[in-house]
Amino acid sequence: MRILVAGGGLAGLVAALGSLESGAEVTLLEKGVRPGGSFVYSSGYIWSYRDLATFRREVPAGDAALQRLILRRLPPDLGWLEERGAPALARETGNPLTFGARFDPERVVASLVQRIAAAGGRILTNARLRILTLAGGRIAGAEVAQNGGERREPADAVILATGGFAASRELVRRYILRGPGELQLRAHPRSTGDGFRAALAAGALASPGLDGFYGRNLPAPPANFSPQEFVEVSQLYGRHAVALNAAGERYADEAADWSETALVRATARQPGLRAWYVLDAAALRRRVRDRTVEEMVAAALRAGGTVLRAESLEKLAERLAERGVPLKRALRTLGEYDAAVSAGRAAELSPPRSEPAAPVRVPPFMAVEVAPAITHTTGGLAVDAGCRVLRQADGRPLPGLYAAGVEAGGVSTGGYASGLASALVFGRVAAGSAVEDGKADLKR
Repeated sequence: MRILVAGGGLAGLVAALGSLESGAEVTLLEKGVRPGGSFVYSSGYIWSYRDLATFRREVPAGDAALQRLILRRLPPDLGWLEERGAPALARETGNPLTFGARFDPERVVASLVQRIAAAGGRILTNARLRILTLAGGRIAGAEVAQNGGERREPADAVILATGGFAASRELVRRYILRGPGELQLRAHPRSTGDGFRAALAAGALASPGLDGFYGRNLPAPPANFSPQEFVEVSQLYGRHAVALNAAGERYADEAADWSETALVRATARQPGLRAWYVLDAAALRRRVRDRTVEEMVAAALRAGGTVLRAESLEKLAERLAERGVPLKRALRTLGEYDAAVSAGRAAELSPPRSEPAAPVRVPPFMAVEVAPAITHTTGGLAVDAGCRVLRQADGRPLPGLYAAGVEAGGVSTGGYASGLASALVFGRVAAGSAVEDGKADLKR
């Protein structure tokens, strides 16, 4: 059986090796010069919520069948990854809501690539999926662009793992921003929706939640940093700050969720796609995971981000006003926030403020300009629990087409779940389904 895997990130590498281990002939298309995708820029944590009740509470609009699949498969799949030469660096996530393990992304990629080659798999670099080909109502391979030329790759099944469409300005504007503007990219630039577009053109069904994404608020331009610094420069302390938009108003519950994904998405809806995190000295001493807020602010400064400092809120508001934030409105917003929090009425604010909620009182005060950045999309292609892509016409599987990683949409609709868990679990599931379906077809 011939399987074509499009995409050489974690999902594609796992799908390719899983297919080879099941006896298939495999060709892997990698759009760049080497496999790895955005996985190599990540912190390496592969995790899930501890139980279905927590998963449903954190992501209530997500596909329950896919969430159950991740819960059931992640523990053995983490073991599978370790058995293939990538030992876990840590088995704790630092979050009581989740379980999982941390890996060295570069080592994982090197190990999987080596094993794919040793098992006889073909890895084509600088190779981009263009069009899925069909014959008799089923997927029969793909047309591929490589090094300035085009070729046809026949296959009995295609597994899409091209990483969603985070790097496509057109698709991000159409589905996520629904208008002008541009999100910073916190990933590699090759996830431009190749698999998503090709599947829709072949009659596939899109998942719910195409307007969703996972990302972080990063130091706003003129800050400049490399992809290797994406984790370091992330400004992951909104829950300890007051977030103001360009109009000097709070625009979201800064502590609505532990991951601050909701805050990032709300920032993407603000004028100019910019905001300010206002902090006092007490907030700077707070810890988020293994860093203090002060260390994250320092990372923004090193990257050339805009960080304002003053000995009073009045002086800080004056400095914000120099950058276009209305002085009186900013002071009124901060005053109303402090009064409500001090009186234990943070939930009565508009927008409400969840815990932790602390007044902004202790000098010096700081304001850090942030901008939302997208790591990956959370909407994509509709799949069943076997990662078979469904048809738009009738909601049934489109024969021969599978999706892995964030290409399979719906898990995180309305919330946030690990994209790397989707890569590992769905990569293995897609490979298993493709091989099993192929064997079943031969028996008919």
